[in-house]
Amino acid sequence: MNKVITVNLNGNAYQIDEDGYNALGEYISRAEEQLRNNTDRREVIADLEQAIGDKCANFLRPHKTVVTAAEIEQILKEIGPVQNADGEPVKSGESASQSQAPPRQPRDDSARTSAPHRRRLYRIRRGSGWSGVCRGLAAYMDTDVILVRIIFILGTIFSGGFGLLIYIIMIVLVPIAYTDSELNEAHGAPPELRRS
Repeated sequence: MNKVITVNLNGNAYQIDEDGYNALGEYISRAEEQLRNNTDRREVIADLEQAIGDKCANFLRPHKTVVTAAEIEQILKEIGPVQNADGEPVKSGESASQSQAPPRQPRDDSARTSAPHRRRLYRIRRGSGWSGVCRGLAAYMDTDVILVRIIFILGTIFSGGFGLLIYIIMIVLVPIAYTDSELNEAHGAPPELRRS
């Protein structure tokens, strides 16, 4: 019998067994320590948590609701080690103050503001109410899914059903995001978090 802990990864709850939780906690702590002087630390950690959460969701099924320690280890291996500026992994127990080089910056502010990451419109069915159209539009427009749903409802009511017609057309024409790479592309995740 294993102890299960519920964690919040960028606003989504996941159940992880205790050993996996400990490994994940250590990984996130190392990342936070490396980024402690980065002005975008919260945003970078949120992106990292989103990538980990998306990978955790791939292991969950209707009759499997807990991510195991082995699966967490696999996820962390796919994402890669927390690195210093020289590109060397930070060893367990080593903090950024102990490494000689300054922390590696996962993102460049000027690159982020001058060239935003390309987004692509997908239907996102994970956590969606029905078809994933509203969740996909919300990711594409970087807005709240509830706002998109309200716009569709009001559009349908005040246009005599035209909003519903648009919704049905989008179900037919917009592809579903199946892979992590497609989900990251839908959210405009940076290339270093995209996996093929």
